[in-house]
Amino acid sequence: MNVIVKVSLMLLFAILLTGFASAGKWDFNPGQEAVKHKNNITGDVTGHGYVREYTKVNTNNLSMLEYFHGSGTMDFADMLKDEQKTTLIGSSMYWIDYTTEDWMKGYGGASSAIKYTRQYDNVQSPTSFAFGTGWYASHPVSYNSLLKDKNEARSYQESASMHRQVEYARAIKGDISVDINCTAPTATKSGMGLIGMKIDDEITEGTLHIGEFMALPMKNSNTPKYGLKQGWKNAIIETDVDYIGDFHVQKTMELEASKSAPTWATDWLPCCSGGFFDVLNADTEHERQRRIFDCTYSNTSISTMKPKWNTSIAQFPTTKYKNAP
Repeated sequence: MNVIVKVSLMLLFAILLTGFASAGKWDFNPGQEAVKHKNNITGDVTGHGYVREYTKVNTNNLSMLEYFHGSGTMDFADMLKDEQKTTLIGSSMYWIDYTTEDWMKGYGGASSAIKYTRQYDNVQSPTSFAFGTGWYASHPVSYNSLLKDKNEARSYQESASMHRQVEYARAIKGDISVDINCTAPTATKSGMGLIGMKIDDEITEGTLHIGEFMALPMKNSNTPKYGLKQGWKNAIIETDVDYIGDFHVQKTMELEASKSAPTWATDWLPCCSGGFFDVLNADTEHERQRRIFDCTYSNTSISTMKPKWNTSIAQFPTTKYKNAP
């Protein structure tokens, strides 16, 4: 079998999440804390022998996996950059559940990004080498492993994943890039979720699997709950393709989600149980409201009245008022 397939597939999916925008426990990469960090790794490898590579990086809402093994002649290079840009926002966020007309309270999510690129030209062949001394020196270790190369990209807040896997190949040549970015919404600004994978693979006597998945948001009282297992049955996006033999495959997949800021409103007096003393003097808007209560506005207005305003007597246009100093 000697078939060349060239496919250019662009999946651009935009979603506007209205009515529910803040993060919940279902949005997070299981067991991963939002630890603020930056990580950069670059590599360039050439040689002949056996190779096994395993790289997995996690943020609190994203993950990326690269796994490769095989024996033969190897020539590959890669670059990885991952960053937890922000941790959970400490202030509360509010939005309206329009089904119950109740105010809902939550916390803003964290923001992170992962980028990965890899180029490769690997040819499988048996290899052996002496391992140690004595008996091991006279009995070389032999490897005859076909090539496997696997990539996974997951965005938990979007309930989306992309997957590319090469197995049992005699040779693989090409490049792949992964781009995942999750910017959480705030009380005043919308967020954005992006997951993308670009693939250019030339496979010799092997298998190539490519998949993309986005779960259907489940509804509880008409409020979306993202990432629940029940949403896996009727997915919004489900792509599952396999190529077996000799193929040249090019695919570009992009999934973008817009997460709107919560619908909320500021009361004319944003006080809580503490009443006036909860009004923040440092805030410009709240400062204006504070002045209503400490007589700042009234004193300013009185001082500018013409004729001069006498606050010690009733302020009515009587003869006594007109003759007042």
